[in-house]
Amino acid sequence: MVEEPYYFTNFTSHTKYPNTPETDMMETVVHVVKFKINGEEKIVEVMATDPSNAINIVRRDLNELDRKI
Repeated sequence: MVEEPYYFTNFTSHTKYPNTPETDMMETVVHVVKFKINGEEKIVEVMATDPSNAINIVRRDLNELDRKI
């Protein structure tokens, strides 16, 4: 459980699997996003177009969740 206030830091992302000719043709692929909430490392997987997009998706979802809590 995360205590308030919430601090989301240290976002990194990479594709879960190596690029192949098949994945190069796909619009989205699985990305692993690592980040910290109040210093505790978290890892999630999201479908995204690139690592930057994956981080943006996770940040958006975290911000929405933070508003609901």
